[in-house]
Amino acid sequence: MLRERPLTSRSVLALAGVLQPIWFLGGSLLFGALRPGYEPLRDAISELGEQGASNALLWDVGGFGGMAVLYALYAAAIQAEFGAGWLFRLVAIQAIATAGSGLFSCDAGCPPVALSTSGSLHTVFGLTYFLTTALLPFVAWRLFRMRAEWRSLARISLWTGTLLAALFLVGPFMGVDRVGAWQRVDLLLAYAWQIAVAIRLYRLLDRADVHETPSVASG
Repeated sequence: MLRERPLTSRSVLALAGVLQPIWFLGGSLLFGALRPGYEPLRDAISELGEQGASNALLWDVGGFGGMAVLYALYAAAIQAEFGAGWLFRLVAIQAIATAGSGLFSCDAGCPPVALSTSGSLHTVFGLTYFLTTALLPFVAWRLFRMRAEWRSLARISLWTGTLLAALFLVGPFMGVDRVGAWQRVDLLLAYAWQIAVAIRLYRLLDRADVHETPSVASG
């Protein structure tokens, strides 16, 4: 007896939560290396797509746009496991915020005070993304502690959220010459947590897919 598996499985969608950090951070390293004078620990990631920059359109579409698509797929996996509650809504907001960050580029140098409408909108979407990213582990903590199969990640989620909230608050005081370091430390912490959640989600949805898929006889 062989088990037929659907080509579009809910568990596969969960892997978008693993691929997204690799796509975004790996892409930012690649584009940063191709741009003369770009310093990852000094310069903001958004400067790769700033107005007038070389390869800006490619980064905005491929980097931020690809990130938004992966977040949308991951949100669908979250909804399959937890329903359309706040965990799903916040991941969906991450998708919207990253799409907006790619659609509206920051001004040259990504100054703290935007000089154009596009730069202002980029700042709004960027802050929305980082704020949502800091809130997600707290929402997950409240949800995970009520489910036996997720309870082991509850305390980790609480600590992750606490650290991300602290980083979000101290970020503005670190200075413009350290914004790159701040962003990458923040994202590495958030993405490590996200990957752990996505892997757990993949395993649980895969198990559910197996139980829901009927077996067929093999000729």
